[in-house]
Amino acid sequence: MSILKLDENDIFLKKILDAPLGQVVTVLGENLNCKIRIDLIEQNTPKPGTKFERKIVVSADGLPIIRAIIKFDRNQLPGLVVNELLQKRSLVGTILNRYSILNDKKVISTNFDKDRKKLYRIYEIQSHGRILFEIDEEIKLDHLDLIRKKYHL
Repeated sequence: MSILKLDENDIFLKKILDAPLGQVVTVLGENLNCKIRIDLIEQNTPKPGTKFERKIVVSADGLPIIRAIIKFDRNQLPGLVVNELLQKRSLVGTILNRYSILNDKKVISTNFDKDRKKLYRIYEIQSHGRILFEIDEEIKLDHLDLIRKKYHL
């Protein structure tokens, strides 16, 4: 099954994939009848310098549904945005909205694992042609299916 075919058949997954940055929790909450949680697992500098990685997990009913690594370079972002990111209190989408930074999502790649239990996606968040963030995302389709079956969705 191609990804396009999956999108046509699975409207809920399409909503997740199409959700703007920071809105996936809202989409999950509107479509699943359970507790949705987003946790900032870690934020660090993989190498000395200006580049950072933020790792998050989005869970539904205690099961991890989405794991993401958000990469950013502090030199590509306004100082106020960097300060908030480094405080680790707000989500990326919330911060961009707070400062009215227009952004677009550009999907670089989308692939399944060999068992089709996970969907991997890499995308960029751009503003005026400049890359602000790169996101590596893993969507656990098997966990998503368990939640849907549990709540008859």
